[in-house]
Amino acid sequence: MERAKKIRSFDNWKATVVWLATVLSIMIILFLAIESKSMMALKAVQVNILEVPNQKAIISEKIILEKLNTYLGFDVEAANIQDLNLVEIEHFIKTDDRIKSVEVFLDGGEKVHIEIVQRKPLIRVMTNNVNYYIDEEGKQIGKIHGIAIRVPIVTGELSAYNELFLTEEYDGTLKEVFELALMLRDDKFLSALIEQIHVNELYEMVLIPKLGDEDLVFGSIENANEKLNNIKDFYVHGMPKSGWNKFHTLTFKYKGKDGEGILFAEK
Repeated sequence: MERAKKIRSFDNWKATVVWLATVLSIMIILFLAIESKSMMALKAVQVNILEVPNQKAIISEKIILEKLNTYLGFDVEAANIQDLNLVEIEHFIKTDDRIKSVEVFLDGGEKVHIEIVQRKPLIRVMTNNVNYYIDEEGKQIGKIHGIAIRVPIVTGELSAYNELFLTEEYDGTLKEVFELALMLRDDKFLSALIEQIHVNELYEMVLIPKLGDEDLVFGSIENANEKLNNIKDFYVHGMPKSGWNKFHTLTFKYKGKDGEGILFAEK
């Protein structure tokens, strides 16, 4: 009986040793495989920038690779896998304010993929010696060189940019301009009509159309939908009757439907 117990104990010990040896062997093989892979040269770096509907790309593969090479101090496309910290690269690329999100990963074919979602500018601010864009989420984008982005230009007495300008506590003209710009964007007729939002010395928003010389005094964001409907109604029904370029100023800031809130100032 005692002899049988010793045999079983020895068999259990032997099985444990075999199991541990197998696990250790697998770990060594995996380590060597990973180490060998890390020493391999990259086969390619592929930058994919997701297209934004109705907008030119505001950043390019060339710009991304140039910035990355400068940051790393070597040509990323000629690097070994072990030379790259993909998390660090991802964080660096994300610091570009034109980029909304980025994902960097290595596939099984020794290729690094950089997947980028770019921001979509909503307005361009050109006032008080500053020049920048604001995207549809309210994020600031620095001046974009060499690319013409067709969005309304904002000028005049605009409050300074603040990351919290869309919060309830914030009170400034930038917030009202942003809210109005979103409404213009969502209306095909008005987005095609308006090219500039100016904030005058009374802190009233004035819309400048692409056609004609008239200024459209909009006032505050209050009753915005009603005012925008009056603007559309005037351009569709009123302007053809009165004639183009007859008025210097059209004031829509007063409450009134079907044109009752419009004041005209002829040239």
